[in-house]
Amino acid sequence: MEKFEINERGCLTAYHNDNKDVSEITVPDGIKSIPDYAFSEYKKINAVILPNSLEIIAYSAFWNCRLPQSTSVHSMKYRGITFNPAIDYFHMEDVIDMIYKKDYSYVLSHDLKYPVILQIYFNDGDEITYAYIKKNFKKFFVFLIKENDFETLEKLIKSGKFITKRNINTYINLADEKECYEVFDMLNEYREENLK
Repeated sequence: MEKFEINERGCLTAYHNDNKDVSEITVPDGIKSIPDYAFSEYKKINAVILPNSLEIIAYSAFWNCRLPQSTSVHSMKYRGITFNPAIDYFHMEDVIDMIYKKDYSYVLSHDLKYPVILQIYFNDGDEITYAYIKKNFKKFFVFLIKENDFETLEKLIKSGKFITKRNINTYINLADEKECYEVFDMLNEYREENLK
């Protein structure tokens, strides 16, 4: 049996599960904060869904007791955004805060930060996220090429919001420089169809 103990302020005070090998958990709505080591007894948790009510999470909430400063969690979902806290578990609370506040000033690895920001943009399409991507589009462009994520890159290009007549040659040259001919062709096709 699974049980979440919560105090009157919405802080998770204890988690119990008869199944010590539990691999996936869904934290119930109403929980606002999760403290250090809240789930550390459960060494096989690898997927977590967090509630929209969550405001604060300690970066060590899922630390494994046997292996200090590590986590087995590789899939975390919060407010519809999925990310991998194992990339940089020291900044898990920054990622949660970034999603919650849409504050992109946190210094995080691009592998953790950029996929989160792109998901927020595609889910919400808000002006703050759009402005951040537009300002840093060259970095996102290079990151997506490095990740071979041509599907996301194509979505951004075809949105018509980031590639203009003025900057398309910069990106064509960059794709050529990176020897990414799929993107090179994609940009040339976009120019022919939309930027005459």
